[in-house]
Amino acid sequence: MDSARADMEAGRLSNAAASLERALRIEPRNPRLWQELARVRLKQGQYPQAESLALRSNSWAGTDQSLREENGRIIAEARASGSPR
Repeated sequence: MDSARADMEAGRLSNAAASLERALRIEPRNPRLWQELARVRLKQGQYPQAESLALRSNSWAGTDQSLREENGRIIAEARASGSPR
């Protein structure tokens, strides 16, 4: 996840997504990985996918309220950005 965050901060969004997808093949139930991938997709303008990934993160989040709240922000931003103006 650290490498993906560094790539994301440097604007290498494709590299960040690839790192997160590899990590998810190893840890498919990790809600933080799903959330990070949702953030990358949001930055890439892939709003429906960002929303879907944040919802997937919520499905594994359990009682982690801060994780759920951040997913809610990602979902809201994806919906607002993806809606026709």
